[in-house]
Amino acid sequence: MSAPSSEQPHILVVSHHADQALELEQVAARRGYGVRRAFTGVQALEEAFDPRLGRTPDLIVLDESLPDIDPLDASRALRDDPRLGSGVPILLVSASKPTTVEHHTALRAGIWEYVAHPFQSEELGGKLDSYLQWKLEAARARDGDDLADGTGLYTLRGLALRAQELTLQAFHHAASLACVAFAGVDSELLGRVLRAGGRRSDAIGRVGPGEFAVVAPGTDHAGAVLLAERVAQAVQAGARDGGLPALRAGYDAVANARYTPIEPKNLLGRATSALRIAKTDAGHGWIRAFQ
Repeated sequence: MSAPSSEQPHILVVSHHADQALELEQVAARRGYGVRRAFTGVQALEEAFDPRLGRTPDLIVLDESLPDIDPLDASRALRDDPRLGSGVPILLVSASKPTTVEHHTALRAGIWEYVAHPFQSEELGGKLDSYLQWKLEAARARDGDDLADGTGLYTLRGLALRAQELTLQAFHHAASLACVAFAGVDSELLGRVLRAGGRRSDAIGRVGPGEFAVVAPGTDHAGAVLLAERVAQAVQAGARDGGLPALRAGYDAVANARYTPIEPKNLLGRATSALRIAKTDAGHGWIRAFQ
């Protein structure tokens, strides 16, 4: 198939199953989308960054049974390349019903949603429309703004946009989602610890002077506390005098984003509010849940 024009949304379909790929191509073509094809995970990495096109795909669909590498490894590799980043939806086609563990693993690998096969054409087309519209709107929101600082951490605006993406993914995976906000005397050390210890799927950014937040998919209330404790241990280990800096943390979390709908700005706001209470009321502990 010929390469799509620069204005035409286009999809990269990664599958060695001819019938499945043809169905996807036909649904996409009826909606005016261009389609490129890769047969293996390695080819997907090559096609996603083909310099002849001068752009990355607007959406990627991976088959669950690639012949060369695990599709989640392919997703991780795609996410790790800054040319693609976090803003391109990646869908995973599955012929079976994913378990809760599989949903959480896929979420952390950067998969936005599972797509059931055999396909329902109208349902599949609706998903493509929704995700491509999301991608377009997110690109417009990002245009012209610095969403990360010189250290690679998100700005507040960048963190809010990334939180929206993670909320959408957590909803489709019926997964947990948490936000943990931190502040400490040594903000430079705290920033280094968060950058070094963050997971690939986490969004880490600055929310105020000397204040940081981590939006962590697949993390519930207990996981948020464990995250805060790990950061505290790393900060203590990195302190020059070996003492414990005055670290404070606040958090909020939901166990299932599908059945507890949340606004990402509220999740960030609630964690930040809990942090500021912890900063002013140390008598009730250094980490506070939002009440």
